[in-house]
Amino acid sequence: MAIGPVPWLGPLLLVSLLGSSAPASLLRRLGEHIQRFQESSGLGLSLDPGSVALPKQGWLEQPLDPFNASDRRSFLQVVTHSLGQKCLSFSRAETVAQLKVTETQVAGVGDRQWLYQTCTEFGYYVTCEVPGCPFSQLPALPSQLELCEQVFGFSASSIAQAVSQTNSYYGGQTPGATQVLFVNGDIDPWHVLSITQPLGPSESALLIPNASHCLDMAPERPSDSPSLRLARQNIFQQLQTWLDPAKKSQVRGGV
Repeated sequence: MAIGPVPWLGPLLLVSLLGSSAPASLLRRLGEHIQRFQESSGLGLSLDPGSVALPKQGWLEQPLDPFNASDRRSFLQVVTHSLGQKCLSFSRAETVAQLKVTETQVAGVGDRQWLYQTCTEFGYYVTCEVPGCPFSQLPALPSQLELCEQVFGFSASSIAQAVSQTNSYYGGQTPGATQVLFVNGDIDPWHVLSITQPLGPSESALLIPNASHCLDMAPERPSDSPSLRLARQNIFQQLQTWLDPAKKSQVRGGV
């Protein structure tokens, strides 16, 4: 997967694997997975659109563990298959043109809508500008903001104002919520925007070590790490704590 000029989904999906405080370890594991895939002989996958040979139907739909030595799929395969494409475009102009399309499409479902939300509410732009960043060619913030101008006509100042209004309305890092559990993985680059420390008995937080974006919401698998298994147990216990009083109240009301 080439990540230089690709301004949208490709880099974000790849970065979701690599936003940890220990990038060397992640890069090593990702490299080992790619090497294992390259050494396997059954797929013949290439970036050439005409040379992609996928296995039997249904194979890619099974859950993917990108660091499982017995799983011969690559991250690139799963991304391109889910997008209904054989390759990811390098052209920013083509990407902008696709994001401007308002008709329903099979490929890239939700990209335009998500971009609109980032431009009008969230920000949430993934950048890689620190000296030690392994992906220095990822788009910097100005490049991300230009998409809002090119696709929707929003200026950088209007985006900043929209993000400020969102934080003001919802409370930013101190939302003042009740019965909310903020769950994040420390490999998810977006975890730094979330609540990662408990703010009180009714605002709990759970930061899962070595967990990527929304990994706690995926089906259980034999390859799940102990920290992920423990996190799911904690989530279940927290929900029980909050829901049990309501359940008991309903039972008493029924009697």
